[in-house]
Amino acid sequence: MFCVFLNAQNSDIDIQRIDELKKLGDSLFKVSNYTDAAKVYKELVQIDPNSFDFNFKYASAFGLEVEQMPRFKQAKNVREMVKLFERAYELDNKNLGLNRALLEIYLRVPRFFGGGDKKALSIIKNIYTISENEGKKAQQFYDKY
Repeated sequence: MFCVFLNAQNSDIDIQRIDELKKLGDSLFKVSNYTDAAKVYKELVQIDPNSFDFNFKYASAFGLEVEQMPRFKQAKNVREMVKLFERAYELDNKNLGLNRALLEIYLRVPRFFGGGDKKALSIIKNIYTISENEGKKAQQFYDKY
């Protein structure tokens, strides 16, 4: 009986810790402290690697951090950024915000770093499966790019 009580307490502590980390990460992201937000979201991904929410937030914070880096530093981190977004895509490929982000990433990032037109077109096809209207917008964005 005592073991069950201890496990229940540990579970409560874990849930409380996760909630605290989520609030911290969201607060840091909101004030544009993407470096620290990415660290917090990375910790959350380590706790729950199959959480779409944690993976997407980690990818977003890391991506915005990479955008703020000098060009030579960006080059070292772009592949990692693409992989983080693709991991979130593996978990939920129907999330429209993620699909839009990946479309832009694939268009902006050279194929050598994990981007390219071929991947962008596959994202557009996926967006069409979510919403025809959004698919048309994605196609227009692609055509203008």
